Amino acid sequence: MKNLCKHLSLSAALFCMLAVTTIDARAQLKTIAKPVKKDSTEKKESHWVFGATYLSNSVYLGRKDSVAVPYLTPSIGYHDKSGLFITGSISYLPGSGENRIDLSTIEAGYSHATDNFNIEVSAAKDFYSDASFAVTSAISGRLSAYLSYDFGFIEPSLDLGAEFSDNTDIGVGLGLGHSFSIIEDHFEVDPTLHANLATQNYYASYYSKRRYNPKRQSKTGNSINASLGNASSFQIMDYEFEAPFEYTIGKKLKLNFTPTLAIPVNPSTVTLMTTSGNRTITQTTTEDLSTTFYFSLGFSYTL
Repeated sequence: MKNLCKHLSLSAALFCMLAVTTIDARAQLKTIAKPVKKDSTEKKESHWVFGATYLSNSVYLGRKDSVAVPYLTPSIGYHDKSGLFITGSISYLPGSGENRIDLSTIEAGYSHATDNFNIEVSAAKDFYSDASFAVTSAISGRLSAYLSYDFGFIEPSLDLGAEFSDNTDIGVGLGLGHSFSIIEDHFEVDPTLHANLATQNYYASYYSKRRYNPKRQSKTGNSINASLGNASSFQIMDYEFEAPFEYTIGKKLKLNFTPTLAIPVNPSTVTLMTTSGNRTITQTTTEDLSTTFYFSLGFSYTL
């Protein structure tokens, strides 16, 4: 399947790509951070990678803020031939009334790839703006590990992660997938289908400190306090389907586009306490979750 469309014309190859995409799927959990899939055929040399990505909305485990949180993120990374790497990025939040650096991240770790086996472990530190209302804005640090083995016809994967906010969260994911390339191996398509399981203490912190922050509330004189029930319960958070497309130009420049459909499950119980003057009203509801489509578009250049 991987080289099925290798010698087709561009128009025929694109048609074949769309047809096969509806059949093939590759799963990969996104609990903490999605590792970059390595090409083990490339010569192992130390190198720098520069890039930039536009994300249409910050969606995490199927959860999102009440308004879209798009990011424009330039990044730089150094990858040593030993497998060690360190990267840094700054995420800019555009939009009316925002226009600020909302997130800065530094990450370091180790990665190794053979023809069939991929492994990556990393630690990251996140620095969110005090004004950020991204659902992940309570997270200050992350640990993650990713494993996959390609059997040719299918590639199982395992993703483990831990997040640190007011309390520690854990995440686990199991996936199945398959990738293939077309147009003389310059165009890679990596459709994925995966499920995310995790606790959501970070989400409880977001609700209590960010979503109903007084600076975001209307000038009614009301004060709203929010709490999330069962935040420490380990359960399935969402199912996601994504289809990353990557086009390589001259082995150094890579263009990528990743559309994602997130289907959240297991909504939480939210308790809101609204205070107006000397009067307090308590209301408990089940959060309203909805399927979300979002995408990322970017490039990377290797030196």
